[in-house]
Amino acid sequence: MTRRGAGDFLSPHPVVAFIGPFGTGKTEIAISYSLASLAAGRETCLVDLDVVTPYFRVGDYREALAREGLQVIAAPGALASFENPALPPEIGEAIEQREMHTVLDVGGDVRGAQLLGAYAHQIASGQYDLLMAVNPFRPDPSGHGLAEQRRLIEELTGLRLTGLVANPHLGSLTERSHIESGWQQVSAAAESLGLRVAFFAAAEELAGGVPEVGVPVLLMGLRVRLPWEAGTGRAEGK
Repeated sequence: MTRRGAGDFLSPHPVVAFIGPFGTGKTEIAISYSLASLAAGRETCLVDLDVVTPYFRVGDYREALAREGLQVIAAPGALASFENPALPPEIGEAIEQREMHTVLDVGGDVRGAQLLGAYAHQIASGQYDLLMAVNPFRPDPSGHGLAEQRRLIEELTGLRLTGLVANPHLGSLTERSHIESGWQQVSAAAESLGLRVAFFAAAEELAGGVPEVGVPVLLMGLRVRLPWEAGTGRAEGK
């Protein structure tokens, strides 16, 4: 995996959480970001708090990521999908270890935000970043605009949203024009919300189409696949 300006897009804070609705690429971003942090020499732990979408759970990639040296904390197997998921105590312990960079992959609906809220006191006791992944071509199926999404996230988590991550794409159909127009939409949304765009995320294969956007760029080697895509060599960056 290659990265542009890795030292720029990595949060200086001990905890960073990624949140966003289905289709924004949140889990892919969390994985790639964590590996970039690890490559930069930071002790890094990736925590799976996404019990919303069973197709895209960090825990499903635990063994492969562990082989790359990344520590992953996730509820085992079916326990991650229960009405009241069994979340391991190691999550709270990781959040409190300020010398380690703890990355949280958070489900993008009410339930996911409430789970993050359960750790709000521990997170807010130190410095953190809470970043919302945005893909303007795959809007929130709930129909909420970004302003309403922000309000709900902050209300349900008790934490402050600190920025957006731009990830405009249409999977294998993505063209440079989509990336450019998507960036314009995300940057305009950030300005209207009074938020920064923390970084731009794009699949490595799209690197040539990423314009000079004025923010750091994370180039991702896509790993997350739908179950029926396994073995096809195709990944859509969900």
